[in-house]
Amino acid sequence: MRKSIDILIINNVPSFYKINLYNELAKRCSIHVVFIALTNQVVINESFRDDINFSYELISDIQIERRNRFTSLLKLLGIVYHFRFKKIVYGGYDDIEQLITLFLTPKSKNCLQFESSIHETNLNGIRAKLKRIIFKRVSMALPSGKMQTDVFNFFDFKNEIIETKGVGIFNKSHVTIGNKPLDTANLKFLYIGRLIPKKNLELLISVFNRINKKLTIVGTGVLEDSLKEIAHSNISFMGFIPNDEIYKLYNSHDVFVLPSLAEPWGLVVEEAIFYGLPVLVSNVVGCQYEMVIEPNTGCIFTPTDENSLIAAIEKIESNIEFYSNNCKKFDFENRDTIQIDAYLKIIK
Repeated sequence: MRKSIDILIINNVPSFYKINLYNELAKRCSIHVVFIALTNQVVINESFRDDINFSYELISDIQIERRNRFTSLLKLLGIVYHFRFKKIVYGGYDDIEQLITLFLTPKSKNCLQFESSIHETNLNGIRAKLKRIIFKRVSMALPSGKMQTDVFNFFDFKNEIIETKGVGIFNKSHVTIGNKPLDTANLKFLYIGRLIPKKNLELLISVFNRINKKLTIVGTGVLEDSLKEIAHSNISFMGFIPNDEIYKLYNSHDVFVLPSLAEPWGLVVEEAIFYGLPVLVSNVVGCQYEMVIEPNTGCIFTPTDENSLIAAIEKIESNIEFYSNNCKKFDFENRDTIQIDAYLKIIK
């Protein structure tokens, strides 16, 4: 007999912020979550299973690139047909398993969680035509925010759109908001993330070489050695820092910078604001409206223009108290509730 639940959710890989979201959602409705496989590209504790408080299955306990896609598809279809659900939420369609399954489940039950912004989406050519076909197979869309909703509007999506205002719930602890003094003449800047081309760290380093301000870079990646070679002594590299130790970096710095050339959302921006750091983000970062522009928590700059970043730095330095106070005012509890409610709305 098929088991009845409210929502069946399919994601490609587990992540701590999605696990946190689903833990809260499971308190409000019945869910079952399917993770296709694992990946090193998403930071997660090895003991992540201990953090899960909802019904779930992990199809392949290996790296997602090494999975057998045919076997994975058969397992996924078996899981889907085991349940009687009100809605099925697809975490994407890049994986062949989700794409095929989306065409085999009823359109009236299909919901698409969407995290790619308008800047990262192919709006022309074969991929755009495929996207238009896929969008016609879903009855509801769950885009993260405005820049993700813009994609559905571009393709003239006629069905219901519910913005989640986030991509998950990050861990919140060890905050010292209100106790950290600000030396406005010597602000310390921070970047946390992978050291890869799309993060645009060459431009970031070039600017800080010019202005000679303190910058800390946290993370590892293929560009680590080359970036260290071009960086001046005012720029420090910290390497990999465990997720449960990251708070120390936020609490010891004043401004967060994300200069990406492509960034679907930018959960790290949320973390920085939670710890009271005003942010400098490029104008392609997917959360810029919800997390930066509307709450006035920082400044936006053009990621291909060094002078634009310098101007943004000068602006944030001149108004650091204003932006810091707005960070402290940001209501993360309400934002998390909005995310949970977005999923609950699809089963009403």
